[in-house]
This record gives sequence, C-alpha cells and structure tokens, in this order.
Amino acid sequence: MFLPRRKLTALTLACCVAFSLWYFNYLQTSLGPLLPYTQHHPTTPQSIPGPAAPPSKTPTQAPINDHEEKEPEAAVTPSTVAKPSAPSEKAPEHYPVPSLIPIPTGTPVAIARIQHTFGIETQEEKAEREERLTAVKQSFLHSWGGYKKHAWKEDELVPIAGGHATTFGGWGATLVDSLDTLWMMGLKEDFEEAIKAVEEIDFSTAKLNQLNVFETTIRYLGGFLGAYDLSGGKYPVLLNKAKEVGDLLYGAFDTPNRMPVTRWEWAAARKGTKQEASESCLIAEIGSLTLEFTRLAQLTKDVKFFDAIQRITNVLDEQQNKTALPGLWPVIMDAKRTTFTDIGFTLGGMADSTYEYLPKQHMLLGGLTQQYQRMYEAAMVPIQKHIFFRAMTPDNQDILVSSGVRVNQSPNEIVSDFNGQHLGCFTGGMVGIGAKIFDRADDMKTARQLVDGCIWAYNHTQTGIMPEIFRMVPCEDERCEWDEARWLKVVGTSTDTIERDSDAMTDEQKGSWLAENQRIPQGFAAIADRRYILRPEAIESVFIFYRMTGEKKYQDAAWRMFTAIENHTRTDIANAAISDVTLPQPPKDDRMESFWLAETLKYFYAIFADPEVLSLDEYVLSHISELLAPVADKPAKEIYDRLSWTQTFDKGDLGLAVPSLRVPPKEAGDKAAQWGANFPISDLVERPVVAGTFLQFFFKPQPLIKLIIPSILKKKTAYGTNPKLGLRYESDVSKGKKRIIVEFSSPNIAKPFHAGHLRSTIIGGFLSNLYEAAGWDVTRMNYLGDWGRQFGLLAYAFELYGSEEKLQKDPIGHLFDIYVEINKISKPQEDEIKEKKQELEQASTDGKDPAQLEEDIGILESKSINEKARQYFKRMEDGDEAALNIWKRFRDLSIERYKKTYARLNIHYDHYSGESQVEMERMDQAAKQLHESGVSEDSKGAVIVDLTKNPKTKKLGKALVRKRDGSSLYLTRDIGEAVKRYELYNFDKMLYVAASQQDLHFAQLFKILELMGNHEVAEKCLHINFGMVLGMSTRKGTVKFLDDILRDVGEKMHEVMMKNQAKYEQVENPEQTADTLGITAVMVQDMTGKRINNYEFSLERMTSFEGDTGPYLQYAHARLCSITRKAGLTAEDLEAADLSLLPESHAVNLVRALSSWPDVVQNTLKTQEPVTVLSYLFKMTHMLSSSYDVLKVVGSEPETKKARMALYEAARQVLNNGMRLLGLNPVERHDYSSEAYSNRTSMSAGASVSGAASLSSLIPSLAVLGLLWGPSGSQLTIFCQDLAASMSTLDPRRHLARTHPVMDRFSCTEDYRDRPEAGPSLTGRENDVQHQDGRMKKCQHGAGSHEQTRWDLHADSHESSHARWL
Repeated sequence: MFLPRRKLTALTLACCVAFSLWYFNYLQTSLGPLLPYTQHHPTTPQSIPGPAAPPSKTPTQAPINDHEEKEPEAAVTPSTVAKPSAPSEKAPEHYPVPSLIPIPTGTPVAIARIQHTFGIETQEEKAEREERLTAVKQSFLHSWGGYKKHAWKEDELVPIAGGHATTFGGWGATLVDSLDTLWMMGLKEDFEEAIKAVEEIDFSTAKLNQLNVFETTIRYLGGFLGAYDLSGGKYPVLLNKAKEVGDLLYGAFDTPNRMPVTRWEWAAARKGTKQEASESCLIAEIGSLTLEFTRLAQLTKDVKFFDAIQRITNVLDEQQNKTALPGLWPVIMDAKRTTFTDIGFTLGGMADSTYEYLPKQHMLLGGLTQQYQRMYEAAMVPIQKHIFFRAMTPDNQDILVSSGVRVNQSPNEIVSDFNGQHLGCFTGGMVGIGAKIFDRADDMKTARQLVDGCIWAYNHTQTGIMPEIFRMVPCEDERCEWDEARWLKVVGTSTDTIERDSDAMTDEQKGSWLAENQRIPQGFAAIADRRYILRPEAIESVFIFYRMTGEKKYQDAAWRMFTAIENHTRTDIANAAISDVTLPQPPKDDRMESFWLAETLKYFYAIFADPEVLSLDEYVLSHISELLAPVADKPAKEIYDRLSWTQTFDKGDLGLAVPSLRVPPKEAGDKAAQWGANFPISDLVERPVVAGTFLQFFFKPQPLIKLIIPSILKKKTAYGTNPKLGLRYESDVSKGKKRIIVEFSSPNIAKPFHAGHLRSTIIGGFLSNLYEAAGWDVTRMNYLGDWGRQFGLLAYAFELYGSEEKLQKDPIGHLFDIYVEINKISKPQEDEIKEKKQELEQASTDGKDPAQLEEDIGILESKSINEKARQYFKRMEDGDEAALNIWKRFRDLSIERYKKTYARLNIHYDHYSGESQVEMERMDQAAKQLHESGVSEDSKGAVIVDLTKNPKTKKLGKALVRKRDGSSLYLTRDIGEAVKRYELYNFDKMLYVAASQQDLHFAQLFKILELMGNHEVAEKCLHINFGMVLGMSTRKGTVKFLDDILRDVGEKMHEVMMKNQAKYEQVENPEQTADTLGITAVMVQDMTGKRINNYEFSLERMTSFEGDTGPYLQYAHARLCSITRKAGLTAEDLEAADLSLLPESHAVNLVRALSSWPDVVQNTLKTQEPVTVLSYLFKMTHMLSSSYDVLKVVGSEPETKKARMALYEAARQVLNNGMRLLGLNPVERHDYSSEAYSNRTSMSAGASVSGAASLSSLIPSLAVLGLLWGPSGSQLTIFCQDLAASMSTLDPRRHLARTHPVMDRFSCTEDYRDRPEAGPSLTGRENDVQHQDGRMKKCQHGAGSHEQTRWDLHADSHESSHARWL
C-alpha cells in the first residue's frame, strides 16, 4: 500500500487528536513512536523551537456570554456590508512596537509521554469500535450534507427551517472550521470541494461591521492552520488564507499598549481610525489567542504574530498574583489600563481557554520557556482550593465539578456558586495533560474526578445529555455520603420562585415540590440553563482521558453520550441544539454552531479511531519515496512499490533498482549516480550509496533506534501487523474488512487425526493468524469427512462391538478400534465376492452358464456387512431419525475430541462444516447448471466434464461429477459447497489447505466453477498445497497418528529433561513443559522448509536444542524473559531509557533486523510460506546470541542497563509476535545454569529459578550461533538445506520472476492404486482424487499457492529441492 509522506500527519493526527490539534508539534516528542517523524515543511522557520509538525485550532469555543446566548443574525443586505480598503492598501499603523519579542530558541526539552501504551484489541472489541466509528462518520455526513445543501459557504446552517445565519463575518465559518474533520475522516472529495470554496473567500469585505477577534481567530485562523498542517502542507492556499486572516486581525493590536480590541470595528480601523483597547473585556477573549498566532509565526517566519500575543501573556504573568484571588484572573479585565479589579472568577464561560492554553503553549514552544508552566502551576493552587469542589451524588460517586467564585471584600470571603458548566468540562483534559507534562502525578486523580463528573452529569438527565449550567450540592466531609434531606433543602433554597403558596412549606418540602415539578434529577440542586447547544468540551476531556489511561469505560461513556445526542438533536437536515435536556422529547432550537462539525463530532470520531493508524514499515518506505520523487521526477507511489528490504546489511537496509522505474538500461547507471548525489538530507536515512544501477539506503543508527524501539515497546503484540491491508477500501474503515475463509485440517470423523491432517492444521492455523494480522475478517473452517457409506459400517460395528463406557472416555479411539474390527470381518467377505466376480467374468469369456455364480454373488452381497452398511446409509440419506441420531452422536463426540487436540496446537475454528452439510438440492442445481451450460456430458451412464477438449486445460483430464447410479462425488459436493459459501459469506478469498496429491482435484474444481459461470467464485479460490511427511511410523511400526506423534515427542523431550536430574527436580510441571516443547518441536520441523517439499520425520532432529529447532526457539525466548526478570526494571524505566547509549554495532544491527519485521509479515502474505517467518526468527535469535557478551545488562551502568534492556525487550516482543503468528506458545521461564551453554557463550551463570519450564537445564549443548556440528556429516547437510531455504525464502523477490503459470507445472505419474476402504490417507483432506474407473491417480506439481522456481517443478523426489539447488 502506498502512503505518501505528506499523509503521515493526517493519519497520525487522526488517532492522536487527543490533545487537540494545536500542540501536534509536541506530540512527536511526547507520544514517541505514535508519530514517528513528522514532516518538516520547507516554510517552517529553523529558528523556531520544537518539531515543525502541525498544531491546529483549539477545540474549546466559548460564546460571547455564557448566560446570554448570542442570536444568529439574519442574512445581511449589501448596504450593511463593511467595505474597507483593498487588501493591497496597507492600513496605517499608529502605535508600532520599537522591537519585536523573539520566539524562544534552542533544543526543545524532553516532555513526558502523554498517551497510554495500547495493547492489541480482541476481534469483538475491534468490531464494536469500528461500528461506532462508522456511526459517528454517518452523523457527520448527515450534517455536512445539510450544510452543503442549505448554507454552503455561509457561517452557520439553520438546521430545522433550512437557510443560513451570519454570525462570524460571513466568510463561511462552518466551512473553514470543519476542514480538518473532513481530512481526518478521509472525506477527500469533500475536502477538495471545500478547498475550492476557500479560494473564493474575500477577507477584504465582511457581512458584519464588528468582528469578534477571539471567535475569528479560533474558527478561521485556527481552521486554516489546522487543515494546512493536517494535510501536510499540500494545499498552500490554506496558509495563504491564514496569513490573510492574521494580517487582518493584527490590526486589532494597534493600540497604545498593544492590547487588542476584542470587539473590533475593523472597517474603521482599516481606514485609519485610531483605537484603544476596551476598558471591559472578557479574559477569555484576550487570553485565548496564543496558540494560533504562535503557529502562524512559526509557519510564516513572521515573528510579529508571536510578539502580539506574548505581550498579552506578559501582562497576565505580571498581574497573576495581584488580583482579588491571587493566581487567577477575573472574568472581566480592563485591557486599556491592563488592570484586573473584577471579583468574579471561574474556569467556565468567559474565562475557560485562557487557562486551557497554558500547558498547550508550553508544548508548542517545546518547553523552551518556563513561563507558561509557572503560570499554570500558580493558577492550579487556587483552582484546586476554591474552584473545584466534590459534589454529593445519590450513587456516592467520587466526582469533582468546576464552579465559579466571588471574592467579597467586606467581609473578606470567597463565596462559591457551586455551579457546573458544560463549558467547564474541558478542565478534566487540561488537568490530565498538566499532570503528565509537568510531573504532577497527584493531579491525575483530580483529572479523573473532573471527567467522571461530566460523565455523571450526562448520565443523570432524562435525555442522557448534560445541561449548559446547573448547581450541585457540595460534600460536607470526606465520606461524602448521600443525604437526601440535605439535598432537598438545598433544592428548596436554590430558587427565589415557586409556583404555589410556600409560606407553610419547609425548605425540604419546597425542594421536593421543585424536584418533581421542575424536573430536577437527584444530585442536581438547580438547573439554570437546560439547553444543550452541541458543545464539545465534555467529549474532549473524555477522549483525552481515554487516550491517557486506555480505560475502555471512557470509550463506552463516549458512546452513550453520542447516542443520546444523536437521538435528541437530529433533524431532517442536520443536528440542532435542544432547549431542555430534562424533557424526554426536548424541543429543538433552530441553530447549529460550527463547532458541532469542527470539534464535537471530531472528538467522537477520534475516540473510536484506531490508535495505531500507520505502520512503521509504511512510514519508512513512504519517507524515502517522498524524498526521492522530486529528484527522480517519478511518482512517489511508483518508487514506494519498488523499494525492497535487503538480505544483508552490507547492501543497506532498503534497496532500489533504478531500471525498475522504467529507466532505459543504458541510462540507469547515470541516473542512479545523479539521484544519489541529489538526494535530500534526511533525519532518518543517509544519502544513498550508488552500486551500479542500484541505490542502497542505510538508516541513520540513532534515529532508527529511537524510532523502532519505542514503537515496539508501545505497540507490543500489534507491532508488525497492518490492519489496513484487510480493509475493503483502505482509506475508509466504514466499508468493512475483506473476508477470507481458510479451510484446513479436514479429518474424517471417527478416525484418528494423522500426520497428513497435522500438516494441513499447522499451515492453515498459521495462514489464519497471518490474515488476521493483516486486518482480514478470517473464518476458520473445518470441512469434515462426515458422510458416506462408512458411517453405516461404523454404526453396525458399534452394534456388534461398541462400549458406551469406552465411547465416552475416548470416542475417536474407540470408534476407530471397532471400525478396524468390522473391517476384519468385512474384508474376507469382499475378497470372496471379488473372487466370485472374477469367476463370473471368466465364465462369460468361456461361454459357460453364469446363473449359479450370479445367484451366489447376490446371496453373498445381500448377507455382507457392506450391504448392511449401504442400507444403513440409505436410511441416513432418507432422513431416518434413529439412524441420523447415531450418526450425529458420533459426529459431535468426534468434534469435541478434535477440539481438545486443536487446543493443544493453539488452533480454534469458527465453523465445523462437512460433506453432510451440502444439501442434495444444491448438488442437483450444480449438475443442472453444468448440463445447461454444456460443460458436462454423459459417458456410459455417468456424467463427466471433459477438460481435455480445450488445449489450455488438456492436462486436467476428465472429471467425474456423477456416478452411473446417480450418486454424487466429492467433486460435486465441493462445487455445491463453494457456491453456498460465497452466497453465505461473500468472501474475498477462500483457501483450501490440502496436500499436493489433491492438486488435480482443486484445479478441476476451480476450472469447472469458472466454466459453469461462477467466475467470481473461481477466481477467489486458492489451493494451498504441501508435500508429504516421510517416515511417519511409531516405534511399533504402525501408522502414525497425531496423538502418537505428540506422545512420542513429549516422551523424547522428557528423556532429555531427565538427563539432568538436579535441574529436572526444579521444574514445577515437567510433563506440561515437555508437552509444550514437544508440540513446538513438531510444528517448527513442519515449517522449516517450503510447504511443497516433502520432509523426513525425525524425532531426534526435531527435539534437539542444537541448530534451528523448536526447542532452540523456545530457549531463545525464555532467555530474554529471564534477562527481563533479573534486570528488575519497570515498563516506565524502559520508556524513559536513553537510547543514545546503544552505539554498538551489535545493537544497531539488531535494531535494523527488528525494523524489517513488518515487511517480513507483509511479504509472507505474498509467499504464503511459514518458513519466511521462521527463517527471520532464527536469523534474529542468532544475532541475539552473539550480542549477549557485548551488550550485558547485569552489572552495567544504570542508564546503560535501561537502554540495553529496552533493546532486549523489543527483541523479545518481536520474537514473541513471530512465534504466536506461527501458532507457537512461547515459554517464559528458564535459568542460565546450564554449564554447556554458559561455557559456549562465556556468560556469567545466574541463579536458577523455579516455576514453569526450566529450559536451559535441559540443553545438552548449544553453539553461539545456534549451529552445532555433530560427529557425522548429517548436520552439514541440514545446514546446507537451511541455508538454501533462507536464501530462497527470505527474499522471494529474487526468484518470483522465474515462474510459470500453475497449470503448466503438473507432473503426473502413472501410479494407480485401488482406493482403500479403511485406514488413513496422508493427504490432509480425507478423500483423494477419484477417477471414473474407481481408482486413484497420484498427481503432483511443484507449485504452491504462489508460483515457485524452476528447480521446484517436481516434488515427487524425496531429495530436498533446496539441497539440489544449492
């Protein structure tokens, strides 16, 4: 997938908008790998501190007066439009500043991480989250559609009557304010349309004579800047328009003391009229311009914008401790004299964002000045003492509410109004951010109480929506227990009016009457303003706190809030404010402020967005692609698609073949040299090395280390996965995920699970995990062999030999035993009948009378066990209830037993299907369709599809689809089942994991589906084939069943463990440990080579700790776990590690290997080969083994210890992820006391640990690189095979060009054999390919699901294709 670098900002911000878009700058350092490397736009001044990543507009928007809602103005007439001088005519400046205040410069300081480290979510959690995300997006589209239809390019939509209102200059406030939300939601067409409308905005004229500077700043200036940064600077018009607005508003600062005129007669000022700041202005309107003007200064390099707001900050700083309530600023200030004499204080309306901006401005400036931190911390003292109060609630919930206070001079007292405001709900997020970045840990509890308080207010109204202004009852003591009498008394005294004679009523009686008649819910003391005007403050803080804690309850609270708002505010056109949240069906007000689309829905969308939006693999390729594109004059997408990870570090980390970009071979060398010389300077990669016609890209060690390790530590199990690959539409999660069915294992019920099924199970389980990691909707299906005459035979056998006790204890084993017993009787009968038929054939040839022989044969057949079985199966087909009940019981018991076996292998299924589930009607329908389309034909009473008639399918032969007696075959049932599955699941892909012996069967199946008109089904089906397991017999020489395999391997591991009796006694559960290691041994041996290759089952080889085996892989993981435990460091220690202390080449190369893991996973989707992952894991563990001596943890300096431990933990996480992708269960405990291992690695022995698996005590010997040469040459052969496997699988790009179509690689041997009536087949699916003559044809070809190389064209030889090639 191509992801241009310019889009990185948008995607990361979509998941991180948590801390609002203004301080995106800071997120690069504080959120670490969540924002790997933000784009440095060329217009960003180098002198401005901090990363040049974008901030955006502020989300909190206060009304002009919180108690008096501003009325939308009617559309104005031309005569009312103010027309100042043209933009080219610069307005005269009356009070210029002598010198400009510079922006702080230097290296940004480290700021603590804010965002929680999220783990991987379950499929259920993900489905729920994405469903909610889609609902929010649909709500936005509904309101946006209404705006486009009824109020396009106007300030606000009138959402009930239609039409528009002019409230903020008439320049299209909703249009500009919503730009970043459009981008975040992936609505690119709407975004582009809005950009065209933005180009037409003329800021030289307006529909209002007076401008609110604060509102214009946050809605227009913030809107343009946010969209510009979020879209990666792709649309210069946005910055140009921001500059126009900035220049316009800068005129409001032209006063004697440089304090802005907040309600500005802008047209008069532009004509030269002198002006002064107001003697009475709201503190929020003068103190909330900081972020937008600072960011504009950064992007334009025009420091005048920073100077303008910094002068305000300096006044606030100077006067902060001189007010009536030191530390806080009153609601009203005299901007003309810069005095603060008012006695009202609040964090609610008219003051809110002045405080909110303090920590955010600190982050935007990279922490280079302590002024904003100092002001914030000074304000928090009186805020926590006087503004926040704990409210009494009927459910005794621990909540805080942000109120307002009045400072009385006589008597000298501070009086609280105990009023909460929806506007004040921003405080939870603000305090949480301050707690993190200013290391105020105790404030996190305060932040939680504030957020919970706003959620409580939502939960306890009739509508589920919080009112604008309300009063609550403060707690009297720390216990804060509910006191209903006290509550009623406060309610009764909270209002001066009552609608009946109250002289004789007590306060409690008044309160009771008021609560009932004025709909005051318990906990609220009064509701002064019952409206909800689509505000964002509550969801903003809920979102921030969710991203800070990762607690899902805040997501759930957000969903309740959203559904309540959507249910009560939706109109036919959009969404509207409501007038009374205490009514079950509240009346709607015909008003929709721009912040509904710009902020409220943005936060609702962001809280349900995936925190992991962009994979590192995509990022690094995008980074190089974007840098090289202008140099090479090639599309970045084309470069992205042709970059590839290298196999050896001396060739770089990534490579690019210049000829692959359609460069003529004669020019490729010169082009490579030219591109390499002109490649831009990058923070992440060195200038490429030119090697002929190749460019080799090397990562810069320290940037790579600081990018990769934190990313792994944060993403944990999600590192390497890329859920976007599974989306039907990559940029729109609402369209859902692609769906895949993986059919694998497919044993025959009532028969033991054997080695052929084991291969199918291991490979199928791996592929299911792989596609899930890629974001697909995976259905794991087990297509059982559960129908046919053999079940009649089994039922009859149970009547003769069955034991209810044995059936309950071991159903599969017992059913198999009686099946074998009945065949002992049946076989002589069938042999006799066969002999009689041969005599009959000879008699006919000799001209003798056959009557007696025919009569004898008829008698024998009628009395035979097979006839009884046929009759019983006929009863099953006819729907006989008794017969079906017995069959169903056998089936259910078999499935339950299989589930236990699968659980040992970490396998589960979503659906157990089978031949019995294919309806006769569906097979008849398929036969009819084949006949009507002319695909099938009659052949001696049978029905066949003759594929030899077409030269392209000649090798597929003739396929029998119906027998002479009219009964269906396996192929017929597969045709019907494939069509049925497509109808039920609408899959995008279906994989059949079965042995290569069934290559012909599936080739015929897919071709027949295509010929009969089911092209879409056929092209989405794929056969994942595999070779045979050779040498599969027990020590007693019998057929090897899975239980035998696992038992033998477990016993072998147990023998190894017992060789060291002292260590064996320390193992808490040796049998379980042996079983885990044994299963790993079996699975790893199966995955060591390519699927198509046969391999020799070797108990000695697979259970060895020498070389690349399952036990060695487990040891490598367990050793890393032991290092972690011994280091004794916390996750916080690792997050804070100084990664610059990893200069060693061992560390750098290990990180380089870890960085390629996402590409390995993505590449495995192409190869469909488990060995691709396995080879990578062994390569990585070898690097680890060679690093332990150099990068010691125990005994190193404390800071070095943290850095190295962070590296090892990252390696452990990747190893764990890889093992789980393969279906392995990583072991975590062991010790280092194995003398053989310690001697070879020169590592100090550590103390032994008791507990689960103690692996190192079981290891007889192990070489440093994991390759030990034994006394014979066998280990050399194994090494050669492994080396060849690594060379051919780690870089599939190397040989994919030498491939051929699947059908061109069949090699069929004339090895015919009779179909066995009993006993297992080693094909993975129980039924082999059957021809119309009743015999089996063994066919093989060298192709897997993807094309293989020429040297793998024939897999019938037992010799390893890798060894032959080597």
